[in-house]
Amino acid sequence: MLPLIAGLVCRGLAPKAAGCLAVVAAGVSAIGAVLLVSFGTNAGSSLLKLDALSSVMVVLVSFLGTVVLRYSRHYLAGDPEQAKFFSWMSLTLAAVLTLMLSGNLLVLLVAWVSTSLCLHRLLLHHPERAGAVDSARKKFVFSRVGDACLIIASLQLFRTHSSWNFDAIFASVAAGNTHGLPTVGFLFVACAALKSAQFPFHSWLPDTMETPTPVSAFMHAGIINAGGFLILRFAPLFTYAAGALNLLVVLGSVTAAFAAVVMLAQPGVKRALAYSTIAQMGFMLLQCGLGAYGLALIHIAAHSLYKAHAFLTSGSTVGAVPRAAIPLATPALTLGVLVGGLIVTGGATALHVLAPAARFQPWVFGVVLALALAYGFARAWSAGVGAALVRRWCCARLVLRSWWLRSPVCCMRWRDFC
Repeated sequence: MLPLIAGLVCRGLAPKAAGCLAVVAAGVSAIGAVLLVSFGTNAGSSLLKLDALSSVMVVLVSFLGTVVLRYSRHYLAGDPEQAKFFSWMSLTLAAVLTLMLSGNLLVLLVAWVSTSLCLHRLLLHHPERAGAVDSARKKFVFSRVGDACLIIASLQLFRTHSSWNFDAIFASVAAGNTHGLPTVGFLFVACAALKSAQFPFHSWLPDTMETPTPVSAFMHAGIINAGGFLILRFAPLFTYAAGALNLLVVLGSVTAAFAAVVMLAQPGVKRALAYSTIAQMGFMLLQCGLGAYGLALIHIAAHSLYKAHAFLTSGSTVGAVPRAAIPLATPALTLGVLVGGLIVTGGATALHVLAPAARFQPWVFGVVLALALAYGFARAWSAGVGAALVRRWCCARLVLRSWWLRSPVCCMRWRDFC
């Protein structure tokens, strides 16, 4: 409610007062979200739902909204449309928070459409730029198609389960009423793909770089995640929609590989970050398709924090000296693969010994983790970090050995042995 009130009031205030009000409203909302999650309990009502998923997302979005709005006060200094900007940003934040807390299909639909419409106004903050107008129109078309998919899926769920409430629908599905869930699953996948800019619906996201940087930061860190949030929220339904999960795996894999390669060829920092977001969202949907919903939620939180920071600091790259590429030698790659494999194998063995009854994730995540560790160790070794650590370790051993040989205890033991 606080960002909503701030969004309605900001439009009639002076630019400085509007910025202060927007930041204060978002900050108090973030504090309230933390207190609610810390001292509240999981609860559901006819309209809102507070559980682990919504708790993580509402704290994340409110925190990022506060940071972005505070950054916007300095970024838009001197802009005559500041009050209007803060109004739409606050309304967008209110819509996203409502989306994350929704426990009813009707509330979800209203928040979903409101988020898209408010974002559309932010994309048109500079209407004199032809690129901004074209990208906003393209995004508007894709969003309306996604809205249609979500509306059809919601009507199908209401027709089958006679309720708009999430808990009632999940209870009905658990009781065996699974009619029409494959169709609903495909519609949700299409809606998530359109919202998260998945291949082949990805082109609108890199074209939105004409918008102010704070809008890009909040869009890539908070709004793009709505597609993954939709899949996580309706995860109990996808148990009975195997075809939709398979489509998520294929779609996420293709998008992650495609966007990661295209990102390397982008001359602009913000366009490269846009393709990075597309790739990360593809990997996140791949995790959902494999049933690793917990990992997908962790991925969303980590990517949001990283991408918001990357966009808000993208301006510092102007005029900076490019960082020299680190060549990865074959010995470094070999060492990285060995170390990464040993760490993952040792961790899996220790987990099996300490918790033999625990359920493990599919082996593919172990391979992904091992490859990530291998690349990290290879870069560290090629940059000289690994060699420096080895030298320090050897020096430390020599110092300890010299100290031990000269210690009275060692001399006493040597005398006794003689």
